[in-house]
Amino acid sequence: KEIPAAVLRTAREGFKSNYSLGGEVSLYFLSDQEISIVNTIISQFEFGLAGIDFIIGDDGELIFNEIEDVVGSRMLYRCSDINIVERYLRFILEQL
Repeated sequence: KEIPAAVLRTAREGFKSNYSLGGEVSLYFLSDQEISIVNTIISQFEFGLAGIDFIIGDDGELIFNEIEDVVGSRMLYRCSDINIVERYLRFILEQL
């Protein structure tokens, strides 16, 4: 299991940072503590591919929000050269 990347969404105005609503995206570099938190979550499940959403609190802490399917892939394409579809297809083939 791996964390291929993290993406930070920010709202242009208001609080809605959804990419489809005009939110801006950039790569986010997880701290060692944040990596540990994510690894704790992914070690409990067999996702295949999933996005784990957090809200960043006032003190910079991660607040768990949701686990969802691959809807965040567009954001990853937008701000990186990671081919998440190719990685996911390799994962599927390894499971066969």
